[in-house]
Amino acid sequence: MEQLAKECKQPVVLEPAPPKTAWFYPWVGLLLGGLVGLFLAYPLPIVIQRMYGFICFKEPLRLGQAIFLSLNSEQWLAILVYTLAGAIFGAVLGVAWQHLKENRQRLKTLSQQFEIQVATLRHHYKNLTIGIRGFAKRVRKKLTILDESFRQCARVNCATYQDFYQEYEALKQNVEVLEDAAQRLTQTLDEELQFLKALTSDSLTPIYDDFYGLLRRSIHDLLRLRFRDKNIRMEINGQPLEKCQDSLYFAFEPHTMEVILQNILSNSMKFGDFIQVGVSERDRWVRVEVRDNGPGLEMARLKHCLMGPGDPEVSDSSHLGLKVTLHLLAKAGGRLSVWSEPGAGATFILELYKPKKPNTK
Repeated sequence: MEQLAKECKQPVVLEPAPPKTAWFYPWVGLLLGGLVGLFLAYPLPIVIQRMYGFICFKEPLRLGQAIFLSLNSEQWLAILVYTLAGAIFGAVLGVAWQHLKENRQRLKTLSQQFEIQVATLRHHYKNLTIGIRGFAKRVRKKLTILDESFRQCARVNCATYQDFYQEYEALKQNVEVLEDAAQRLTQTLDEELQFLKALTSDSLTPIYDDFYGLLRRSIHDLLRLRFRDKNIRMEINGQPLEKCQDSLYFAFEPHTMEVILQNILSNSMKFGDFIQVGVSERDRWVRVEVRDNGPGLEMARLKHCLMGPGDPEVSDSSHLGLKVTLHLLAKAGGRLSVWSEPGAGATFILELYKPKKPNTK
């Protein structure tokens, strides 16, 4: 863990695009309204009067002289009233414009929330569907082998019982995995409502649970379903995944945390085959580092994609998974940093706030 931290050179903190605020519109309206009111009170009446005399009676225009000489103490009250009235009217228009802007921003945010929900739904079912599809192909392949064996028997060149038994056992294991995947899919449907509630609500409902247990379960789900055909070596705190028996209890929302961990882990597993995970505690924070040996990332392009919708012509990924992660971390009170160089892999640093242990009687 310490070695990972030493080798990470100035990780960049990833942040979602900040919401645009329109707080200044009422003040701009107040200022512009006051200026318009002042202009309506003085010198606009003098200008209109001199223009009328110039056009109709051929009087000398002399606007500057007329404006300067016509200003007296009796007009100050009218100027003040007009200025205040214009400022109030401008402020009212500014508030109305501010509400209009905020409503448009809210609609845009709702659109982004819907995009995140769709991406989250895809995340929940993608691993299961990929796993089911892969095992279905394996079952079909085993059936093809058995069919060929039966054909050999039909041609008297019958295969031995041992050959049949091996294929039968492999086929039975694949069917058991399919049944397990179907059961997990049904379970996920029940958990989906809870996660969507956590995604759309303003606050999360944390549960005091073992973080390592959720971490190991997330890794196993990815390895057994989505990345079963890929030879990936996993380490947690310098130990192989199978030997890690550590535990760390604190309060977190499990469905939200599972999506955060699987988004980061799946990105590393997709591009690398040796993943190192380090977990440590410092003060009230839990630090999780996920390092891979993949091709690395271009940080400037990554930050550009996170700040906007992403350009398919510039990048082959919209990094929607990272956007979902940042959105959920904002709710959970965490933060995400990344260090990477092209050709040197990537290290994602997840920091989670660890609240105090609840008092139990």
